[in-house]
Amino acid sequence: MEKVVSKRKSTTFHFNLIQLLFLVFLALLVSCSSGNSDRFNILSGVFSWARQDWNSATASFLKAAEAAEIAGDLAVRDYAVYGLAATYLAQEEYDAALLRLAEISDNTSEEILAGIWYQIGIAAYRKGKYTQAADYFKKNLTLDPSAMDSKINLELCHRSMLTRESGGSTAPPGVSETHEKSGESEILFNLVRRKEQERWKNQQAEQPAYGVEDY
Repeated sequence: MEKVVSKRKSTTFHFNLIQLLFLVFLALLVSCSSGNSDRFNILSGVFSWARQDWNSATASFLKAAEAAEIAGDLAVRDYAVYGLAATYLAQEEYDAALLRLAEISDNTSEEILAGIWYQIGIAAYRKGKYTQAADYFKKNLTLDPSAMDSKINLELCHRSMLTRESGGSTAPPGVSETHEKSGESEILFNLVRRKEQERWKNQQAEQPAYGVEDY
């Protein structure tokens, strides 16, 4: 059995460390732009996440997301929703994580976008969708070429695809090969993929186009 980046139930996808570091980064970033209440809730969610206190982390991120929604602060809301998705993913609740990722604004920051691609890659791998997982780890690397976890996971995706082609078992830990909810999962993957494509197009459209007259 190949080992992939997570630590839950003796499995080893290394996403725990990278997700924690990313969430801490987001919390520090948000602390410069949000109100005291939002800052406290997001930081509280990060610390609860680090302790694997998923209920407290979920509650804190939800409070921050709801408060930011009311205040009309989409940037802070995106950070909180991303924290929720990371919390669900850590509990292997992949469909719930995908639903939250689909809620993030189309014009979110590159940091959040890179995190979205990484999380979708993990969810896809856990569901045995190795080709999709590889595609999203590649996208993560386009924004963060130094992301070692994505490089490791990409290689593991390729190995899993080769093992599957050779007729071996490649069921990820904790994921059934029957995929009873494969139809629902495919809808969620398609939803997130469509949202991700819209975000990418919006970001490209916002970049200034330089012509000869600009020089």
